[in-house]
Amino acid sequence: MGLGPDLEIETLTTALGGLDLFPNHMFLALNVSPDILLDQRFSPLLEGVDARRLVLELTEHTAVDDYRPLMTALRPLRDRGARLAIDDVGAGYANMQHILSLRPDILKIDASLTNNIHVCPSRAALLAGLVQFARTFDTRIVAEGIEVAPQLDRLRELAVDYGQGYLLGRPLLLKRAR
Repeated sequence: MGLGPDLEIETLTTALGGLDLFPNHMFLALNVSPDILLDQRFSPLLEGVDARRLVLELTEHTAVDDYRPLMTALRPLRDRGARLAIDDVGAGYANMQHILSLRPDILKIDASLTNNIHVCPSRAALLAGLVQFARTFDTRIVAEGIEVAPQLDRLRELAVDYGQGYLLGRPLLLKRAR
């Protein structure tokens, strides 16, 4: 129906409105599509926001044909302290070209790669290589989809920086104090 960009802008506006609910030392991660990063409505949303408290998670749902406009759009935000994450590495369009072209601060490893990593040597080897690559560029690794303790143990052995998943905590609803 063509409402995707409008819905994404509305979602980002709502999420940014909740930033003040977080303590100052915490950040807000925003899933953003490449198209929205280039949308004229996006940059004004971040005016007056402490960009150091933002992580822009580039979603995997859209291919990027030309990285130059994307890098140009991201440069002022990153200069203000916003961090860039490539979301769902290993799925969709979150490919190595995203990583090589955009030099993200964070790689979020898709659950399809972390699932059963404690019993799958090939997944562990692939992730070990990504961790080594990330260290070269001072990039952090976040493992998604952590659901069982042996999986978490294996990810720790592989020196993954951070994790998210039901084992670590369920999503919570933010509520404003009355």
